[in-house]
Amino acid sequence: MHSAGGVAVAAMWLFETTSVIMVITLTSPGVCGGNWGVTFNDTAPCALKGSSVVFGCSYDYPSNQIITNTFWKFTTQKDDTNVFDQYGGHVEYLGNKKHNCTLRINNLNSSDENSYLFRFKTVNNNGQLNAWSSTSVSLTLTGLTAEVNPATVREGEKVTLKCSTTCTLSNHPTIVWFRDGQSVSKTEFQANSDDSGRYRCADQGQDLLSSAPVSLDVQYAPKNVTLSVNPSGDVVKGNSVTLTCSCSANPPVLAYTLYKESGQPLATLTPSQSHTIRSISLTDSGGYYCQAQNEVSVVKSNVTSLNVQYPPEDTSVSVSPSGPVVEGIFVNLTCSSHANPAVSYTWYRVNGRSPVQSGTQLILEKVSPANSGRYYCEAQNKHGALNSSLLLLDVLYPPRNTLVSVSFSVPLLEGSSVNLTCSSHANPAVENYTWFKKDGTDTSQTGSGEVLALTSLPSSDSGQYFCEARNREGAHNSTVVSLTIQGANQATKTFQMPVYISSAATVFMVIILVLFLWMWKSPIKLCQKTAVDKEDDQNTVLSSRRTSNDPATQETRTEEQENALYANVQLPPSHTHHQDSSLYSVVKPPALQNPPDPHYATFDFQQFHSSIDKAQLSGLHEDDVVYSTMKPRQVNMTDNLQYASIQFPLPSPSARSEERLEVDHSVIYSTIAKPEA
Repeated sequence: MHSAGGVAVAAMWLFETTSVIMVITLTSPGVCGGNWGVTFNDTAPCALKGSSVVFGCSYDYPSNQIITNTFWKFTTQKDDTNVFDQYGGHVEYLGNKKHNCTLRINNLNSSDENSYLFRFKTVNNNGQLNAWSSTSVSLTLTGLTAEVNPATVREGEKVTLKCSTTCTLSNHPTIVWFRDGQSVSKTEFQANSDDSGRYRCADQGQDLLSSAPVSLDVQYAPKNVTLSVNPSGDVVKGNSVTLTCSCSANPPVLAYTLYKESGQPLATLTPSQSHTIRSISLTDSGGYYCQAQNEVSVVKSNVTSLNVQYPPEDTSVSVSPSGPVVEGIFVNLTCSSHANPAVSYTWYRVNGRSPVQSGTQLILEKVSPANSGRYYCEAQNKHGALNSSLLLLDVLYPPRNTLVSVSFSVPLLEGSSVNLTCSSHANPAVENYTWFKKDGTDTSQTGSGEVLALTSLPSSDSGQYFCEARNREGAHNSTVVSLTIQGANQATKTFQMPVYISSAATVFMVIILVLFLWMWKSPIKLCQKTAVDKEDDQNTVLSSRRTSNDPATQETRTEEQENALYANVQLPPSHTHHQDSSLYSVVKPPALQNPPDPHYATFDFQQFHSSIDKAQLSGLHEDDVVYSTMKPRQVNMTDNLQYASIQFPLPSPSARSEERLEVDHSVIYSTIAKPEA
């Protein structure tokens, strides 16, 4: 039972490791129902150098024996030293102290080719020692040898591959083939040019355990015959170009012949030679091919076209129609150039910020003066660019935007002079300017030339004027200009109204300024007057009013008073003070030749009391008056004066004392001397 079980275990292990199995059985009668013996699967194994080998082994002994030691050693070895103890991991003992004695040797080399035996020792129940040794096991190492038959063939012939060893491998390995490192699936095939190379065979799964390589030489006619151009890519005019023939052939090509497509041979070249065309020109354009020949056959290449390219040349611009270009016609500008490859065109206008447009033609359907200018086109391809010469596009058109400008002072008085100037846009330039005057429905020519000079103007020259500008393309009239010639009295009146408005505005601003200053500072304590003082003040005010309206009284004023502007603001008295708190502002303008007559203007401020403390208004009397008198620069006109009276509503009479009920309002007078009419 033990012997049969050991053989089964060893057989299973050997199947898994695909190693050499050695089987040999030694038996001997034993004691207590057992046999002494060692069984090997193979006593003469054969293995590849560099691979591994397994000595399949089992042993048996009587049942009353106990295993004390097991040994694997060389047959020539006298002591009981284990081989696996000497070689470490190189030799592995896979057995045990029961019945398995299997041994494995890894990475076999020449020193492992030897004879081996197995030995074990036992002791029985009585302490008696026993030992047993097997017969020898001889290991043979070999290598793989590759053969290719025949070694030299022509394309299409049969080739056979064979792999052999010096002994029969115990594990019967699967052999595989490689050509230049690539797997080969068949050991017999029809040779072609791709089959040339170095072949080797190997144990499947252990590619490193392969044979030495052997060569297969497959001969064939020239293949892939080509003509190359250097530099590659574009062939530019003026550069040098090198033509080279190449191919794949076995045996190699001895010579090439270079032809132009017309059939004319250009050169015979060795494989190491090339043909160079220096400073290539347009005449070198065309097709080329080469012919390759070896011992097997002659083969031609495909035709290679040599396309000589060059940057734009002779760029020019033409215009249609020819002749003068008149506004409104159809104009076509065309750009042309010689180049290879074809060019793209871009149109430019001198002093333009950006290109006008792209394309061969620049079309102006209805040409206008705005299209006038100098044009040119740019022809460009990947090898360069070239501009055309400038083309002047001069668009002719009749006069337009005709205007009349007038140089004179306002007002235009009798006896003065004025120049009327006519201007217009035209191409060609305006040839004639003609002046006309409209008098009602009648129109008459008054002169010619760009400037119409009118001197010593009488009032009869008043009217509407216009000019006509004319060139060879047409004529255009300006809009009319009206001239009004005034007498001296009319001219003076023309200036009165601005002076009136200016004077009134000045008075109003002075009043507002005084009121603002009064409201801004602390309330002014005004003295309270007695009834007598009030009466006197009232009389004084009335007298002042009468005096201001009396021309005889005005003449008695002093020179300083005559030339002064007065602004008198009389503020209401406070509850505690009785002194006069008037504000005065005096402005002296230039002296007037004649005293002015007064003019009056009255302004009613309904809400004046809302911005002044009511306590202060409670003391305001009729005779608390603000005066403002202005005298502007005098001209030789009738004197006129204007008075500005501003009335402020006061608190109700119930809020005042009885002595203040006599007067229920306050007045501000403003006197302005105006220019004579």
